[in-house]
Amino acid sequence: MEDQAAAERAANLAFFEDSNTQWVANVMNRCSEFLELLVCAEASHEMVEYILGSVYILSCSNAPVVGPGSGRMAMHADQHWMPRIPREPLEHVRLGAMTFENVAATTDTCDFLFPPCMATLLWTLADFTSANGATVMVPASHFSGSQPEHRAPFENAARAEAAAGSPILWDGRTWHATGANSTSDQHRIGVTNNFVAPMIRRLVNYPYSLRPEVAVNLTERQKQLLGFTTWTSYGNEGVPTQQLGYFNPAAEQLGPRRV
Repeated sequence: MEDQAAAERAANLAFFEDSNTQWVANVMNRCSEFLELLVCAEASHEMVEYILGSVYILSCSNAPVVGPGSGRMAMHADQHWMPRIPREPLEHVRLGAMTFENVAATTDTCDFLFPPCMATLLWTLADFTSANGATVMVPASHFSGSQPEHRAPFENAARAEAAAGSPILWDGRTWHATGANSTSDQHRIGVTNNFVAPMIRRLVNYPYSLRPEVAVNLTERQKQLLGFTTWTSYGNEGVPTQQLGYFNPAAEQLGPRRV
């Protein structure tokens, strides 16, 4: 990960969220080790299944490299588009109009909860400490039915301090943020595998965006997690009855007068 991040900086292709937090995006295209990380620990997938059920797919896999002096991230929930279930049936929630920027912060609790559709599994590639920006999470916030104010203080948050090589998992409704890195010489590095229910649109379209030489070598388990299969007709190639079959590349699809 350090080599990849350095190469992107050298090529002037690095993406920085702030002055010193670099995000290495779509790591599945970067190196085979990240594909191995996706499937190597079945115990971690048992934790994901506890939240989402037996079938789920990868929404995105990125690596934040939080450098010395990086500020804290905005408090947020990954499932930020989660609508509040209205008490009044006449209220019309337009899901297609919801964005991260226009989600209103709410402080009141809700009697009716939208179910979890997302779970984030973070692998620590370096020690996560309070000083170098360990992820902070607000306990039980996934039961609130509410969204946090982005600059909400951390007083009620717990820090996920962990040794390198540890998995950290949270429900997509949980309020959390990357802490500030107050060290002068440490980089807090992790890989976040964000999983969603199989009918949810992914942040990254893996069947389209994976380089051909990566896609051709995928295992069946990797194909399933990366969305190369259908789920009760979702993601099919025009055959609604297709069930959990791997769909064919675009070049192999039927076209005009092709039989």
